[in-house]
Amino acid sequence: MRYYCRIPVVVTAFVMLLSASAWCSDDVGYINSEQLRLEYVGARDLDAQLEASVADWRTQAREHEQEIEGLIIEFKNQRLLLSDEAAGEKEMAIQRKQLEFEEFLNGVWGTGGLAAQREAELWQPIFDRINGILEDIGVDGEYVMIFDAARMGIVYAAPSTDLTQEVLDKLNGTEE
Repeated sequence: MRYYCRIPVVVTAFVMLLSASAWCSDDVGYINSEQLRLEYVGARDLDAQLEASVADWRTQAREHEQEIEGLIIEFKNQRLLLSDEAAGEKEMAIQRKQLEFEEFLNGVWGTGGLAAQREAELWQPIFDRINGILEDIGVDGEYVMIFDAARMGIVYAAPSTDLTQEVLDKLNGTEE
């Protein structure tokens, strides 16, 4: 088990050693994607569109909550008048509505939910433009790599700095 935990560390160290020339180069730059997002002129419009969708989902969530609260109050008021079977059915109906509500919340705000999808839909054209701009800057400015300070990742790398195939060749034993 410990052997498998060391593999990512060894591979990372190996790649960093192989790309030492890129790290020492002056042709490395960075951006701050958070700053881009905050200061982009069109961000307000995109955020307003997203907020409109979120407001609709919040309204739907409140309606779900009110419906459940109404069912609970109705059940409490009628409990003494209901047979055990009828009371059980009402409780099951309430539980179904609560489950539907949880599924709604997860479907909207959960991982990969409607809110995340809407945000991606709105921002994807901007991300595509940013990536194009970064590629142009990378090529024109002869940058080897451009990092994103906010996300600690590479947003542009000169194809000549990609060591993936070399590592795979050595790993697979196809290169001596």
